Amino acid sequence: MYDVAIVGAGIAGASCARELSRYALSVLVVEAGSDVAQGATRANSGIVHGGYDPVPGTLKARYNVEGSHMYPQLAAELGFSFKNNGSLVVAFSESERPHLEALMERGIANGVSGLCIAERDELHVMEPNLSEAAVAALVVPTGGIVNPYGACLALMENAVENGVELQLLTRVANIEKLDGAFRLTCEKLPLVPDAEHRTGMDAPTPEGTCSVEARIVINAAGAFSGVLNDMVSAEHFEITPRIGEYHLMDTEFGGAFSHTVFQTPTANGKGVLITPTTGGNLLVGPDAIRRERLDDTATDTAGLEAVLAAARKTWPDLPRGFITNFAGTRSSCLEHPDFILGEPSDAPGFFNIGGFDSPGLTAAPAVGREYARVIAERLHAEPNPDFNPNRTPAPRFNRADRAEQARLAAEDPAFGHVVCRCECVTEGDIVAAVHSPVPALTADAVKWRTRAGMGRCQGGFCLPQVASIIARERGIDATDVAKSAPGSWIALGRRGCVADLPHVVLPGEGE
Repeated sequence: MYDVAIVGAGIAGASCARELSRYALSVLVVEAGSDVAQGATRANSGIVHGGYDPVPGTLKARYNVEGSHMYPQLAAELGFSFKNNGSLVVAFSESERPHLEALMERGIANGVSGLCIAERDELHVMEPNLSEAAVAALVVPTGGIVNPYGACLALMENAVENGVELQLLTRVANIEKLDGAFRLTCEKLPLVPDAEHRTGMDAPTPEGTCSVEARIVINAAGAFSGVLNDMVSAEHFEITPRIGEYHLMDTEFGGAFSHTVFQTPTANGKGVLITPTTGGNLLVGPDAIRRERLDDTATDTAGLEAVLAAARKTWPDLPRGFITNFAGTRSSCLEHPDFILGEPSDAPGFFNIGGFDSPGLTAAPAVGREYARVIAERLHAEPNPDFNPNRTPAPRFNRADRAEQARLAAEDPAFGHVVCRCECVTEGDIVAAVHSPVPALTADAVKWRTRAGMGRCQGGFCLPQVASIIARERGIDATDVAKSAPGSWIALGRRGCVADLPHVVLPGEGE
């Protein structure tokens, strides 16, 4: 029996795992996906919010401010990308100025420091590409940007290095309450099914089941947190399926804005923003679209066009310099707008992290710290004498200077073989990702760790080489390498000689 089982390896689950690894506890993390950060964490704005927006006295207000203060130290200890670039909330008419003033008052009440309002002239010096219609902005100097995937991976790798166990491709099918504990029935998912079953994109049939017992359960299942809660408690809550759609711009435009630029928020959220990313790109979005399924992240042409139209309010000369678009889930509970934290009265020991939408990314480290403290006290846990707060990230050839690149290539020739030309990612980078404490099992896992496939061609040239390297390092066939989630195989199988391929007759051919 484990002391603690955490369901979900997004930013909330990873934060809890890392904080719990400070104690002499047996901790297991189960994740249905093939990697960490497969839900809302992976596909969001990557903003560390200052804390001016949440209503004072709410859980969102408390943990937003606490979490934002933790990010600089976490980035230094764990080696992930974070930048304190500051945020602007822009008013485009005098009628919106009272809203800026109200947000500043709210931020002061929440304990956010350094807030002020910049007037038109100062504002356009700060951001020359901003629309001439902008009349003022709330300046939030404590705002920042982070690589959400990188932060989540760093937290989880550090947790694993400190003794936490991680099981990927493990989906919780049921949870039972025992006497002072819980039993989780889990389905083990195959990443890539047998070749004869590769006929569609449906999730593959589970390979089998396993049972896990734990004294404490942390429900960090994101969009599915309501489903898990309802397995053990009559105090129901429901996550409303919503997505946010984004455009990602080429690094050529990454310097167009230095701050994260918000429009004055509405009842639907913080609205469409324009922000630099830690990878040097520019991100535009999101919208807020209702969906039928909790896992539906398909983009929509009309929605993406609406995002661009809204963004032109901030940047009228917005160019068409986009390299991809994507959508991410939002774990919102419309009936309960605050975070849903703590234990249901009828399921003690079951700790929810529900309704964890914005500012969840910012708040997660603080929630993890609080949960670890409470659970350690309850289980009378001693400190982990071997806990190491620091993580040494894998070397990145495209971030090294010339001297360091030469040293890497001299020590390991794989660092002299460039696989992804767009982003200058080498074979050595990919090998390191596959063999990390949280191994990269798929092409997307390699992409998010190394940027192989994130350039203008979006993997058009390097994907076959990436798949071949993953296959070699994992000891599998190249046709058994998946792109991302179970069911997303890259190859349908082997066809032998090209001359043996069947002739395809197109409609109208030979008429």
